[in-house]
Amino acid sequence: MSEHPQLPGASRIRKGPLDVLVLSEEDVVAALDGRELLAALADGFAATARGEVQSPPRPEITVPGKGFLLSMPAWHTGGLIGVKQVSVFDGNLALGLPNHLALITLYEPETGKPVCVMDGTHITGARTAGAAVVSAGLLARPDARVATIVGAGVQGREHLSLLPLVRDLETIQIASLHLDDACDLSALEPRAVAVAAGDLAAAVGR
Repeated sequence: MSEHPQLPGASRIRKGPLDVLVLSEEDVVAALDGRELLAALADGFAATARGEVQSPPRPEITVPGKGFLLSMPAWHTGGLIGVKQVSVFDGNLALGLPNHLALITLYEPETGKPVCVMDGTHITGARTAGAAVVSAGLLARPDARVATIVGAGVQGREHLSLLPLVRDLETIQIASLHLDDACDLSALEPRAVAVAAGDLAAAVGR
């Protein structure tokens, strides 16, 4: 008698229904905690430096004159397999859409079964800013009380949200190509520590 029972043929197996969690942008915004994000990024960077993360080069599809789409798979032992796809189409702003749009899918490492599909647009902005904020937390002087954000777009917004989590800041200066944009962004800081800076050189030198 064979020690290994014969498996059913692949042609006989159907996937059938899968219980896949679907998260909208609103769901992701509500669930993502800034401090947990920064801690996860710090752990992820350390794991990558130790060679524990598989993150192959990202392939790109380019649409001439329109934009491009990047695919970013990664896996850390003990976690789910993740694939983020990000499209960058600058013309979207004129259509009332973000110029960066993203989708994230997660898979079981044991079977490759998809378990979650989520909007990745908010995570993309927060993760990019979070990487810089983790660096600021590690490298900025412990007594630093003034930070300057250059740019008042999505990255400016996410930096404004995350920077107060690594330093007790007295002032966050925001410099932008258009002063009105810096003023609009500074109004989003509920503790009124953010101010628009009209002179970038003076702000950085402060």
